[in-house]
Amino acid sequence: MAKKIIIQRKFMAAKPKVEGTTVARLLTYAGITQPTEIWLGSRLLLAFSAAFILSFIPAIASTILSMDFGFGMPSEFNLPFLLGFMILTFSISFVGILTLIYLHLYYVIHDRTRRVEGVLPDFLLMVAAHMHAGLTPFAAFQSAARPEFGPLEHEIKRIAAYSMGTESFTESLSLLTEHIDSPILRRTIAFFENGLRSGGKLANLLETAADEIRDLEEIRKETVLNTRTYTIFLVFILIVGLPVLLAISTEFLSIFSAMQKGINLDSVTTVGSMLAPSLNLDPEFVSQMAVIIIIGTATFVSIFIGIIGEGKVLFGLKYMPPLAILAYTMFFAIKSVLHGFLGVFF
Repeated sequence: MAKKIIIQRKFMAAKPKVEGTTVARLLTYAGITQPTEIWLGSRLLLAFSAAFILSFIPAIASTILSMDFGFGMPSEFNLPFLLGFMILTFSISFVGILTLIYLHLYYVIHDRTRRVEGVLPDFLLMVAAHMHAGLTPFAAFQSAARPEFGPLEHEIKRIAAYSMGTESFTESLSLLTEHIDSPILRRTIAFFENGLRSGGKLANLLETAADEIRDLEEIRKETVLNTRTYTIFLVFILIVGLPVLLAISTEFLSIFSAMQKGINLDSVTTVGSMLAPSLNLDPEFVSQMAVIIIIGTATFVSIFIGIIGEGKVLFGLKYMPPLAILAYTMFFAIKSVLHGFLGVFF
């Protein structure tokens, strides 16, 4: 019987090493067990296929709408221009889809980390309670793994399995930091490992660590609340203030250009009015620039929201599309109202 146990422990799978590539590390942090080559290959194939299909959309749209998008009318396409346009569309679509895939993976990692950090104080207090009841650190960790702890429960069961194999409990604890991207968890595990080696009062150490984690979370929430006024102010400027100013500017330019066209500037000799100088700005170009300004401002505001909320730049980018859509909708609505109102007088 003893020989059988020795053989099982000897040939039990050792602790898996995390692959060194960035993609493999991100997949590990996201809790994805699919092999890196398969995951990455499937995403590249998806991005390539979607970008290839999207590259034909300009030509198809030009044919259906009978419009010139820069490479000629449907009956007389300029093939070099069309090919260049398709390559440009393919490149932009391919990079854009890969960016969206990366952002999705980033948000999965962030959500998993926040879930672990949210339940970490409760988990540490439960481990401390079990240790006060007389359990060993390994048994306390294993008993505290509950389904309500989500990803943390899965990782605790994983290190418990390795601890019963060829790895010691102290060495297996490093798996938590290799599978969950959380600085708070790293500091807690390092703190606990030092306590195991030095032989301190581990239960009291875990209780102190849980209290500190909760204090840090309270400080973070207070910081977000204190800066929420600035966030609301920036969002208001983006959705209301910026569209109003851009709509007034573009409508004024349109009316000014129309009035210039209706006046013979050669006959204006006695009055040096504001209509005399020639205006070279195209109202349509200004409207297009207004859209670019709205998108750029929405990007910066969303980045600011991410930095304030989570201290991470990429976290706020998910707010950019809805903010940009709301701002452009407001711009279009105000511009339409001004066009109808001012059209009565001019």
